[in-house]
Amino acid sequence: MMRAICVSLLVLVASSISVAAQEAVYLIRHGEKELTGEEPELTPEGRQRAAHWAEMLQHVGLDAIITSDALRTRQTGQIVAEALGLQYSTLPRGDIAGLVDVLEFDHEDDTVLVVAHAETIPRILESFGVAEDVSIEQSEFSSLFILIRPTSTELSVIRLLMP
Repeated sequence: MMRAICVSLLVLVASSISVAAQEAVYLIRHGEKELTGEEPELTPEGRQRAAHWAEMLQHVGLDAIITSDALRTRQTGQIVAEALGLQYSTLPRGDIAGLVDVLEFDHEDDTVLVVAHAETIPRILESFGVAEDVSIEQSEFSSLFILIRPTSTELSVIRLLMP
């Protein structure tokens, strides 16, 4: 029931956005990861979460998926991309300015999913002018941030939690 409500809300938000500028940026953290290793992979729970993200985002009209170059974000992005019939691209995990440039210049008319990290999501939001202080705990993987009209002066931000 809660998932249906979240999906309905996402569709409502996505359908009410103007197409004159970049429609929206959806921002999630990678799924749950292994706790060991230099380049940890997703756990089975993390793979399941990525599949749930794909299900929740299937009707919002994504045009592109961008992940960091970390294995766990690439795996999350790949699961979503395969489910939605999209390609994904990667950028270095700390290159927030590069990500903003790619979003503003290469995807200015697109609806984009960005898969990032607990440490970089607040910096990405800040780079788009989000004034509120956002923090993400290391154990939290359920936040979805929706930046509506991120390249305009009328930025709106919605934060939803996956049930």
